[in-house]
This record gives sequence, C-alpha cells and structure tokens, in this order.
Amino acid sequence: MSDNGRRYAPKDATPRSQNSREFKLNLSEDQLNHTDELENLQGYAGSRAPQRVEESSAGARSARAERNQKKEAKEHKKRNRVKARKNKRIFAFTWLAMVILVSLTLASYLIGGSNDFLGVDRMDSEVEVTIPENVTQEQLTDILYKSHAIDKPEFFSLFCKFTTEMEYFEPGTYTIKTNYDYKQLVNTLQSGPDLGEEITVMFREGITVQQLAALLEENGLHTADEVLEACNSSDYDSYSDVAAITNTSDRYYKLEGYLFPDTYQFFENDTVESILDRFLNNFENKLTDEMRDDIAKSGYTTDQIITLASIIQAEAADTEDMYKISAVLHNRLESGAEHDIYTLDCDSTVYYPYKTANDAPEGFVSSYSTYDNNGLPAGPICNPGLEAIKAAIYPSEEGSEYYFFCHDSDGTPYYASTMDEHLMNMAEAGLL
Repeated sequence: MSDNGRRYAPKDATPRSQNSREFKLNLSEDQLNHTDELENLQGYAGSRAPQRVEESSAGARSARAERNQKKEAKEHKKRNRVKARKNKRIFAFTWLAMVILVSLTLASYLIGGSNDFLGVDRMDSEVEVTIPENVTQEQLTDILYKSHAIDKPEFFSLFCKFTTEMEYFEPGTYTIKTNYDYKQLVNTLQSGPDLGEEITVMFREGITVQQLAALLEENGLHTADEVLEACNSSDYDSYSDVAAITNTSDRYYKLEGYLFPDTYQFFENDTVESILDRFLNNFENKLTDEMRDDIAKSGYTTDQIITLASIIQAEAADTEDMYKISAVLHNRLESGAEHDIYTLDCDSTVYYPYKTANDAPEGFVSSYSTYDNNGLPAGPICNPGLEAIKAAIYPSEEGSEYYFFCHDSDGTPYYASTMDEHLMNMAEAGLL
C-alpha cells in the first residue's frame, strides 16, 4: 500500500473509537467563582457531566473563600501595622513636642525667677516703700511687688520662708533701688529706714494741738494738716487713756491734752505716727501709778483731771498759782451751786481751739466755753505739763474757801471767797 496520502499515528498512541469525541474546558479561577457560569457549563455538558464535577466545584469555592479570608485578614493586619506605625510616629512627635514645650516653659520660668532673685533685668531706679509694724511675709511680698521692687512674688515669698526672720523687719519708709537682689532688699529693710538728720524741737507747756502741728511743720516734720488729721484718728486707741475717751465727736481734737509737752529729738524722715507716739508714750510715763491711784480716789476720771489741768495751765501765772486756781475750780465744780455758782467762767475756754478772738473766725462761738456751759468742757483746751496735772489732782488746801480768782497785767494773782471780794480784786487789778 502506497504511503501517499496516509498518515501514521505514533506507535504509542491509543486507538480511538470512531464515534468518540474529546471535550476540553479551560476556565480561569475567577470564572469558577461564578456559579451561574458553572451551571451554564453544566447545562452545556448535559447529562453526561459527571457528579464529581459538582463536588469538585464546591470544594474549590470553599478553598478559594478560605484563601480570600486569609488574604483579607493578612491585608487587614498589614493595614493595622501600617496604621500603628503611623500612630506611633504621631504620638512620639506629639509627646516630644510637649516635653520640649514644657521644658522650655519651665526653663523660662526658672530663669525668670533666678534673674529676679539676682536683680537682673530690672530697671535701675528708686522706689519708696512703707513697711508697717509686725509685717507678715504675705504683706511684705505684696508691698514689694506692687512697688515694682520685685517681679516674681512667689520666688521672693519662698526665699523669705527659708532664709528670713520676719520679726527683724523695721517699720518705716524706705527708699530702695529696684535692681537690688533679694538679700540686699531684706538687709535694707531689716537695718531700719534712713531717718535723715536729727531735729530737736521744744514744746512749751500749755501748747495746743494747732500750735504743736504748726511747730512741727516749721521744723520740716510733715504739714500741719497731716498732724491735725492724725490727732483726730483712731490710730492711737492702743493707748488706754486715749481709748477711754467716750465723747470723741464732741471734741475739736481727740489727742488734745495727751501730747505731753517736752523737748524731743526727731528725725526728718519720721512718720506722723512715730512722732505722735513719742508724745503719747511720754504722757503715759509721766503719770505714775500713785498719781493714777489718787485720780481714781478723787472721784474724777483721768480725762476730767487732764481737762481740769489744761484750764489750770492756761489760767495760772506760776506753779504756786496753779494749786490755788485748782482749789477754786474744784470748789466751783463740787459746791458752787451752794453759792449760786454754776459755771467755771474761765476766759481761756471762750475761743478754743483758738487762743484769742483775733485767731478765731469772725462770729466764732466755742462749744467749750465755760461761760455758756456748766461744768468742765468736752475735753482739754491745751496740753498741760506735769505740775498742772499734779495741781489738778492735789488742789491747794489754802484755797479751800476760794471761789474766784483774777490776775493783773503783771500776772499777780488775786483770790476771793465771795463775789463782793472778787469785784474789789478786779478793781485793784485794773480789770474794771
């Protein structure tokens, strides 16, 4: 048989039946995921598709679903790791920024406190501060901060708490530099104020508050108005004699009578308070315990005795005269009504707080006048000396019958028991 037109199968080829057909189906993995397509294919295959294809497809879908879940879980973990790394970087950056900011703020605060402690960066100027008596740490810090002597009160307060004894601060007015360090400030305020030059002033017995204030002003120790205002304040009620005054509103000057006349040494920078304290302390020291006991036995109060002493001081010509005038005034107060005498009739009270009619405003009428009012005036009319106070406590027994007195132009005294005798004395003294 000729080889032309013939084809030979390989020797190892398997013979096929004439009616057999070969069918191949090539599907991608994605196409296998679609059941509709699979069903179409199965439909296409007809009843001859074996049952194992369905089983195989279900297993493939389950495997693919599991692989997809694992893949998604892996992707999710990957995204979480990326996100965690990103969040970690943001947190680290934020934390670092906060640490830096806090560090810078704290450093700035500490540097500012250190500079204030050393007086660095403060202006080179002077300020005046007044330190009260028994100043507290809080008061001192507030005073210095408000005067711009310090900029960091919390640092100064801390400094004082651990290094400073508050009881050593001296009250007074100080001029300090604003660039002092804390130690300089404390040393300056504990060394006492710069009081300036010493000034000696003599205050005569019988001087009034108005005259005393004018004399202080003449010597450069505050204005008269400042002194007069202080004499009517309640700043001196710590003194028992001043605190015992009950009719302050009826008086021209509350401290009249209690500013003991004497010679004093002041400093040009003394405060009004310290100046008046000197007078009041001297007054308390001059009244001995024996004198106070005798005042209590007399039936008069200390204020009444001082008021009586002020009139004696203003009316008497000399020391001996004081005790006899005291007897006249005591007699008028205690038994004058028995002789139709109801007032003291002392000229020295008519124009108080002024000395004479020329000093007083036109038409002035004093509420202290002992011609218009019975008994003693509302308060002292001047500041009596020690002898006048003693005379008020211990009137002369020699004048126990006297109810009148007068003086001639030379200061010679005349005393009388009756009005007739008094009129004769006045004529002799050239007063009628």
